[in-house]
Amino acid sequence: MQPTLVLFDIDGTLIDTFGAGRRSLEQAFRNVFGINGIATLAAEVRFEGKTDPILIAEMARAAGVDESHVAERAAEMTEAYLAALGEEMARHDPRRRVRPGVEPLLRDLRPRPGVHLGLLTGNIERGARMKLEPFGLHPYFRAGGYSSDHPLRAEIARIAREKMAAACGVSFDPSRVFVIGDTDHDVMCAKANGFRSIAVPSGWVSAERIEAAGPDVVLEDLTDLPRVLSILGI
Repeated sequence: MQPTLVLFDIDGTLIDTFGAGRRSLEQAFRNVFGINGIATLAAEVRFEGKTDPILIAEMARAAGVDESHVAERAAEMTEAYLAALGEEMARHDPRRRVRPGVEPLLRDLRPRPGVHLGLLTGNIERGARMKLEPFGLHPYFRAGGYSSDHPLRAEIARIAREKMAAACGVSFDPSRVFVIGDTDHDVMCAKANGFRSIAVPSGWVSAERIEAAGPDVVLEDLTDLPRVLSILGI
C-alpha cells in the first residue's frame, strides 16, 4: 500500500471547545486595543473554517481598527490571544468534548504501517496544541499545517503535506492524502491540492454549503470505524 496521510481539522472535527477561540480573540482585542465592546462589534464575524489571521483581520475591520495597526501589533495580539486561550482551556467547561468516533479512529490508525496522521488547521501551531492537550489528542499528530505557516487554508494544506513528508521520511501522492474536516473550507483546500476530502458536518456550516463544495464523502460522524477505514482504503 502506498503511504497514506490523513490530515485532521481541529475545531468541529476533532473537538468542540464551545467558543474558547472566539472568547480568547475577544480578550486579546480588549487587552491590546482596549476595545471593550468587541464581542458586540464582531458578533457577525463567522468563525467556522477560517484561519486565525483572517479572523483577526475580520474582527478588526468590524471594530474599525485600521489594518496597519493590526499589522504593527501582530506579535502582541498573538501573545495576548495565547495567554487568553491558555486561561480558557484551563477553565473547566463540561460542554467541551472530543467529537464522536474520534478517539477510536485515532487509536486504530496510529499503529498501522504506512498510515500517518497530521493536522490541517486554521489555528496557529501553539494554539492548536493548547486546544488538543487537555483532551490528550496532541500526541497522535507528528506534524501538520497551521495558520502560523500561512493565512490561506489551501496553502496550509500544501504545507502540511510537505511537513509531514519531511517528518515521516516518505512522499505522499496527492491521491493518498485525505482531509477530514467539518466545513466547506476543508473540502475546498483539499480539492485545491488534489487531495481527497471527507466532510463530517458539525452543524456550524449548512449541509447544502458543504455539498456544494463537492466533498468526496460526507459522513454524519466518525463512529462507523469500518466504513471510515474502507473510505481510506486501509
